[in-house]
Amino acid sequence: MKYTKYLPYIILGVVLLYGFKSDAARDQFQKMKTLTQIIRLVSENYVEEVDMNDILEGAIIGLLDKLDPHSSYISSEQFELINEQFGGEFEGIGIEFNILEGYITVISPIPGTPSDRAGLQSGDKIVRINDVSAYKITQKDVLKKLRGPKGTQVDVTISRPGLDEDFDVTLVRDKIPIVSVLAAFMIDDKTGYVKVSRFSKTTAREITESLDELENQGMQQLLLDLRNNGGGMMDQAISIVDMFVSSRDTILFTKGKIPGSSEVYRARKSNKDKDYPVVVLINRGSASASEIVSGAFQDLDRGLVVGETSFGKGLVQRQYPLRDGSAARITIARYYTPSGRLIQRPFDDVADYYSDLGRDNREATDSTLAEKPKFTTKNGRTVYGGGGITPDIFSALDLELSSSTRKVLSHPDRPTFKFSGEIKSEIQGKFDNFQDFTSSYNIEGKKKKQFFDWLEEKNIEFEKEELEEDWTYLENRILSEAASSIWGKKYLFMKLMDEDSQAQDALNHFHEARELISSFSSPGTVSE
Repeated sequence: MKYTKYLPYIILGVVLLYGFKSDAARDQFQKMKTLTQIIRLVSENYVEEVDMNDILEGAIIGLLDKLDPHSSYISSEQFELINEQFGGEFEGIGIEFNILEGYITVISPIPGTPSDRAGLQSGDKIVRINDVSAYKITQKDVLKKLRGPKGTQVDVTISRPGLDEDFDVTLVRDKIPIVSVLAAFMIDDKTGYVKVSRFSKTTAREITESLDELENQGMQQLLLDLRNNGGGMMDQAISIVDMFVSSRDTILFTKGKIPGSSEVYRARKSNKDKDYPVVVLINRGSASASEIVSGAFQDLDRGLVVGETSFGKGLVQRQYPLRDGSAARITIARYYTPSGRLIQRPFDDVADYYSDLGRDNREATDSTLAEKPKFTTKNGRTVYGGGGITPDIFSALDLELSSSTRKVLSHPDRPTFKFSGEIKSEIQGKFDNFQDFTSSYNIEGKKKKQFFDWLEEKNIEFEKEELEEDWTYLENRILSEAASSIWGKKYLFMKLMDEDSQAQDALNHFHEARELISSFSSPGTVSE
């Protein structure tokens, strides 16, 4: 209720701002008066006590929701976490975790962090924090208790699979990098693979370091995986495209109404640009900055785009901090690719806007492509607008899993991860390296029965026949989790590649990506 007393002053401010020079201003003033009246009626007369802070926050959220799907209100609690996500680092102990069976379970220690240096392992459970039980702890409380200023200590008690007794570890908090590049490795003797999960403050630097390492290993072509990358910082996306473009081409332009919102972003001419073919892999979860990158590669004929039509998020938000520590994220412009394509999908109905992503027939056919607006790339190829980035080569993820398999994979206790811990010691005892492991180890016979028995023991519902049908995929998921916990995170993706139909398909199209480079015309600039 504390905010209700300020509403008359807000209304007065509107009056002073607009005066009564227009009918629109008078209508807005009347609506503000009505809002004040409703808030007072609820506060004074509603049958139950209500939290007026929540009511007012809901009104703010509703106001911004009316604008578009991406303008939003960010509470003070959310504000700090969001800034962390894209800021490149936070201070804490350095673990990726899930809460499984009521306990904080280490998915993987982040390399070079206090948890890694202390020897924490994948599968470890944190059962006590500062000698207080951590059973049934919430995710929010995990962050409160384990994060903290650099140099401060936190005592944790660890329960490790295979050990009879728990043990104590003292961790000294440190700066923890938020990694954008989840994996970078050689698929074969000439093909490099880089998986990018977000565009944060350090993404361009991380990619540069990854490419340098892969080039030293003999990389002659790159598979850039932007699937399920929801975007992030625009400048990082521009910097990444800039690495591969040697002329002053337009990478992106924006259009808005306020000063500074309409801009053209061009590549910087450099002799240090990468000259090898690139295939960019996208899906319907690739959004915003991912679409800037894939759209620029496509429009400038610098790389081939393979996969599914991207999300279609082409609205530019500016984040305005508010006095109470919260923030308003407001759309100020629209993104356009070099050829002039608007990335943003239509959003007349917000519910349809999100449900559309799940449609099986979402991808363009020959008939629907004919209805889409056509644009021309730098070298004269036809590309299509209408929202999102339509790939050059459509490739669906060939993954038709049974309901039992989906239940197992989506179960909150992460059965494939936990079972990988059951076989981890056996793998470590048999194999010195990933190559020997992945070429000869399999889960059959008693080990396979052990997995089914383990699912029953955990009361996870499944039909054995359905899991048998999907066993190749399930086995690969279990073994990828094991590889990650033994040799490091990138080996998770190396092993998953075995059953990744989209990635395997993308590898078949490097000759087309190479042709794009060889067909470059004289340097020019594509612009709006």
